[in-house]
Amino acid sequence: MTKHSYHKISLIPQIVVFFAGFSFLVFEISWNRILSLYLGSTVFASTLVLATFMGGLGFGGMFWGRYINRLKPNKHLLAALFGIIGLLGVVNYLLFSFGLPGLYETMAGTGVVLRESIVYLVAFVMLIVSAFFMGGILPTIAKILIRGNDQIKHHMGHIYGLETLGSTLGGLITGFIFLGQLGQLETVAAGTFVMLMLAFVAWRFMPLPAVDEASVPDREAKKKKPAADWRRPALMLTFMCGLAVIALQVIWVRMLKVYLTNTSYTFSLIASLVIAGLFAGSWYYKSGRNKVAAPGKRISLLYILLAALSVFGLIVLLNLPEAMLFPLHDVFNTHFTRLLIIPVVVSIIVILPVAAVSGYAFPFAVDLYTQSYQNVGRNVGRIMLANALGSFVGPLIAAFLFIPLAGTGRSILLVAILLFLALVFTLRHLPESDRKNPRIMALVSIALLFLVTISGLHMRILPPSFHLEDKKVLHYNEAVQGTLVVGEMSEGNNSVKSTYVNNASVIGSSYDAIKAVKMVGHMPFFAGLQAKKALIVGFGIGVTTSAIASHDEIEQIDCVELVPGLKKAAKYYSALNNNIVNDPRLTIHGDDGRHFLQSTSETYDLISSDPTHPVLGSGNLYTTAYFELYKKHLNPGGMVTQYLPLHKLNRDDLLGLIKTFHHVFPHTVVWLGHYHAVLMGSTDPVKIDFEKWSSRIADFPKDPYFYANPYHLAANLIFDPLAIEDFPKEIKINTDNRSYVEFFDFSVFREENLPQNLAYLNFNRDGVFRVFHNIPDTMKMKRFIEANKMMTRGLEGMLTNDKRLLYNQLQKAIRIAPENEELPFLLKLYFRE
Repeated sequence: MTKHSYHKISLIPQIVVFFAGFSFLVFEISWNRILSLYLGSTVFASTLVLATFMGGLGFGGMFWGRYINRLKPNKHLLAALFGIIGLLGVVNYLLFSFGLPGLYETMAGTGVVLRESIVYLVAFVMLIVSAFFMGGILPTIAKILIRGNDQIKHHMGHIYGLETLGSTLGGLITGFIFLGQLGQLETVAAGTFVMLMLAFVAWRFMPLPAVDEASVPDREAKKKKPAADWRRPALMLTFMCGLAVIALQVIWVRMLKVYLTNTSYTFSLIASLVIAGLFAGSWYYKSGRNKVAAPGKRISLLYILLAALSVFGLIVLLNLPEAMLFPLHDVFNTHFTRLLIIPVVVSIIVILPVAAVSGYAFPFAVDLYTQSYQNVGRNVGRIMLANALGSFVGPLIAAFLFIPLAGTGRSILLVAILLFLALVFTLRHLPESDRKNPRIMALVSIALLFLVTISGLHMRILPPSFHLEDKKVLHYNEAVQGTLVVGEMSEGNNSVKSTYVNNASVIGSSYDAIKAVKMVGHMPFFAGLQAKKALIVGFGIGVTTSAIASHDEIEQIDCVELVPGLKKAAKYYSALNNNIVNDPRLTIHGDDGRHFLQSTSETYDLISSDPTHPVLGSGNLYTTAYFELYKKHLNPGGMVTQYLPLHKLNRDDLLGLIKTFHHVFPHTVVWLGHYHAVLMGSTDPVKIDFEKWSSRIADFPKDPYFYANPYHLAANLIFDPLAIEDFPKEIKINTDNRSYVEFFDFSVFREENLPQNLAYLNFNRDGVFRVFHNIPDTMKMKRFIEANKMMTRGLEGMLTNDKRLLYNQLQKAIRIAPENEELPFLLKLYFRE
């Protein structure tokens, strides 16, 4: 130890490093969320955003590392970097939130390729610039704090550990608290405030080395010749760690999306635990408890550990439902613990060990690469660049090459094979004394042979329900945007099909599901809409699209589907969708619905949307900004219909979504279809002449899956504009800035929510006689409304395991409205009568 070196870092630098990592994740998560609103919630957009951010971070590390290497330790530069990052946080928010939509509007008439290229370029330039300045923090802090060669190992592990610990907590707090409780703008403002405070603390209070320490000539440091050159192996190691961990993160998340409930919380938690693994590994390295002293052996061990732990994780994931999900599901009997504890347990077993190896490798690579502390800033930057380049390449090859070509399971094996090939390459570039190690080469050869052999095994990642209910797999495809599965389960003489994208049920073939989506398509036409052009957001299995196509006046149907592969699954539902995929009027666009509306200049007479549940990843399709996009692309006299679930929503959330839609479309009515609701908005007041309504329904071909009695359908109306305006004052509008369905309260998963919501709507229904006029038999209309109330009351009972109540209510409803053909059908459906 030199007379100036010490083994502890004082409190202020530790606080600065910790909150730097904290703020980085606040900004990264915020920017990623904002960009998903305008570039689309697609794998393509999110992967490019991640890769761009990591690339900017790496090049920033290299540039600032070289820059500070020529300077004395400089706390003023550190303060300036913090200040610039803080200001860029606000600039990016404003540009992403207002500039990108304005750019789309300005370029609405240009070609798709040119428009998307310019929008992406603007977004990525700002992202790269911000990440570039972020990349300068770690080398600059290392330059200030590391003051002797004997401190490189301890201090580098300490600095990197604190930074990743701060990032872990920043990710968790942003995902679980800030975005939901504060809002998007306020979260960015909080990140900016922290950065500006760090700039002040760094400027005023950051300790610097003594003058004689800081003035050691760099030329003397360069004269120190290492006993062996470990620079290339160190760069290769950190490059492969970045590639493997981020590629595996993309694959893990994709696999866990099939197994776990898809919420914003679940995957914020997983991403944060990846960073927690980096912290654990770097902290262990800093402790100095390393049994393997020889660098060459340690490098080989790290590669082997990364590959072995990856394959071990694959084995766990392939057996996850039986081995962990079902047993833990029985142990943790609350939705909070099921949604959070189970992903934590899975992540600790599968993800944390791999991330910890990478976390160990980063400070180890810096230590290995750095021969003198005088060059530590530059060398940290070079190691950051190598790691960031790996992190840039990893998600791209995982998302766009490995998964589409090989599937998720084999993709993990391909990553493991790459690690072993990198080890072979590295062994060839080790110092002479470490190159020939027959045991390692034999182990690598055996491992490669093993991985190639097992890659031929059958590997399907199926939703848990397929394991529980022994469903037959009719169709399976792992595409870029998601894992698509069509299953069939026999129930006596009948069979029920279901389609999943990841773990989200697109639609089943049950009566209630088909009824709801057919209402989404038919009700505007029955209400008097004259439409030639229609846009459907969410193809699903094509039932809504086929309902719209059944109306002959439609000349053009554009359909936006995030997972275009669903088109192939539609053939299994041909009896329900009338082989709609063969309709020449239909064009399916593979895109995010919101992004399509943001970027197209087309306008439509009808827009119908059937997104997945808002708490399961589609929260941005239920906000005022999204509904405003509908309005912008609607022709005069046009209509919008949107599916609205009643389950997994609290009463206030449900009413809030109705109020949000009504806020954009004052002429809104709400229909009830079994356990589901349909929002219908119009540019004009919704006033329906009942005789014309009846005439249009009479002209409609008989559909065995859709009972189209005019009184029966009219009785399904539960709210008109006046009824919505009478909602309780505390009901809030859902916005992009503060989305209560994306960042939800865990009580939304209570099973009693669905019957309670159904009961509330049934009890408070109002508006039929304000919307419909010229009703020839008002008493008959009242009878049908009362029968519908009884049927709905019975459905509430069935949902609470009181099937007898459903039977009694259906019998009463039939006596009141014997003309209603649906009621005896339901008796037969549920009671075989």
